[in-house]
Amino acid sequence: MTAPTGEVRRISDEILGRIMFGTYATGLRLPSEVALAAEFACGRSTVREALRHLTGLGVLQSRRGSGAQVLDFRREGTPALMPWYVLAGRFDRPAEEIASELLRLRAVLAGEAVRLAARYARPGSLDEARHILAGAAKVEGDPIAHAWCELDLFRSLVLASGVWPAVWLANVFWAPMRELHAQLAPYVRRAPEDFQPTMERLLDLIEARDELSAERHLNDWLRRVDAALSEEIAAFLAAMRPPTGREEPI
Repeated sequence: MTAPTGEVRRISDEILGRIMFGTYATGLRLPSEVALAAEFACGRSTVREALRHLTGLGVLQSRRGSGAQVLDFRREGTPALMPWYVLAGRFDRPAEEIASELLRLRAVLAGEAVRLAARYARPGSLDEARHILAGAAKVEGDPIAHAWCELDLFRSLVLASGVWPAVWLANVFWAPMRELHAQLAPYVRRAPEDFQPTMERLLDLIEARDELSAERHLNDWLRRVDAALSEEIAAFLAAMRPPTGREEPI
């Protein structure tokens, strides 16, 4: 799904924020398109496009003649909600568990990227990955830029595999994971000092089609790095929680 821009983005973000922060509770029927257009000082077509986008995210259900109703984003949402979920801080689990599971998700996605590339990548198809890795060395002091390079590196491995259904799934996760990296990166420590040699060795193993060694190499590195990251991310998530008694019910 293509992210909206301009006025459509402004309206959809405002409504989505109200849903994620609890101002609009599950089951609530939104005001009419005419009323929303008046509130946001925009055209009715802009509101309609924003609502269509939010329906695609799984937070609204629209029916002709009955307007739009707020859905339970926890049950119906898509990966695009991850940055908003973190920003709202309305977690059902302790921050430590959320941090652990976010890192686990990252490890699963990275592991699949490595497996696919080691099994299917053709000679020369890792050139993009090596180019991205070379760029990462230049932004080690910029936590967000380095986090994006890491994310782009693993996405390039999926692309190198040529397994297009996997690429499409990776595309679904790429934009929200990019936003999530931007949120978390400034609150964690600098890029691991051994990132460059670790990833260079990983690409060598992939190019040699040594799938098991590549997966083991990645897992060993992630296990060591994530042990520290888990505490830092958990502290950030705990700070995002609304004060006790202030959270609106869903």
